[in-house]
Amino acid sequence: MPEFQLKESFLNGSSIDIDEARYDALLHAKEVIKLIWDTEEAFTLFANAFLEFEECLLGVGIRYYYQPDIQRDMHRFFDETRQIVNLKLILVLTTSRAYEEQLHQRMKQLSKLTATEINLEPNFHSVFDNRLEYRVMHALRNHALHKQLPMDSITLGSSAHSETGDIRDEGPSRERITVDPKISVVEFCNSRKIRATTKKEVKKLGYQHLDLKFFTRGFVECLASCHDDFRKATEGIFEKAMFQIQEAHNELMKVKGEAPRFVSFLKLNKGHPFESHHLDYLNHSRLRDLRKYWAGLKSVQRGYVSSEVRLSNGTYPEKHEKIWIAK
Repeated sequence: MPEFQLKESFLNGSSIDIDEARYDALLHAKEVIKLIWDTEEAFTLFANAFLEFEECLLGVGIRYYYQPDIQRDMHRFFDETRQIVNLKLILVLTTSRAYEEQLHQRMKQLSKLTATEINLEPNFHSVFDNRLEYRVMHALRNHALHKQLPMDSITLGSSAHSETGDIRDEGPSRERITVDPKISVVEFCNSRKIRATTKKEVKKLGYQHLDLKFFTRGFVECLASCHDDFRKATEGIFEKAMFQIQEAHNELMKVKGEAPRFVSFLKLNKGHPFESHHLDYLNHSRLRDLRKYWAGLKSVQRGYVSSEVRLSNGTYPEKHEKIWIAK
């Protein structure tokens, strides 16, 4: 008959005997937590790809504004800019696909493992039906992966803004630099990799280009909302699994008199381990914090990052004769 133990995996470490049911419960808890953790990591990969896209746009604007020497070779500058922005955009698109496919696959595994129906496909169908940004970016993903690079053009513009509202009065002012990557509606609608209904919808808008910042941010917002649904749907089974691991940790801590280290649960045959699994409650409990990350992406469409100098209590400058200090 096999024996089962919960123990510290080093010489003279504390240990307790457990039964097969306890061993199976701990193994089950680890499998549940791994599936949830892997899904969180897939979303983090996608979120970081989006951050890199946004940082890329900021970098392009800064280089354009602060390095006037690049304007001696504007063709080269825009060639390089298109390449790097397309690279970052394709990262967003490909990581989004990896996240969606892995999420649905793991939800099926979790459903089978926990005997709990977890189906998020209706949530994705809902954002597809209700958000133009999701439909366009979902179509652009197929186009970019199978047809051609997603971004058609990029413009960089500057506009002067005056504190008084009239730049001609020579009052305090500032200059805003904006980077605008775009999708060609003609190229989009000519693609054979895009559904006819989506092409018809985009063509009906009546514009030559689509703003990639608007559509990318809206797409991210949709996936962040679906990921929040995933967290809510798995909260119960996650906490149940964590309870199993915490209980084992506390039981071994009671025997040792202090927090155990390098804990494993083992199946033994004639006193020799032939199956061993690492059990780190403190590391697993980090997942509680990880499941709170990226909540801000649910409202990313409304936000943008600005480096303007603004009025701040107790901070100089409060006013300036040439530079508009925004309130």
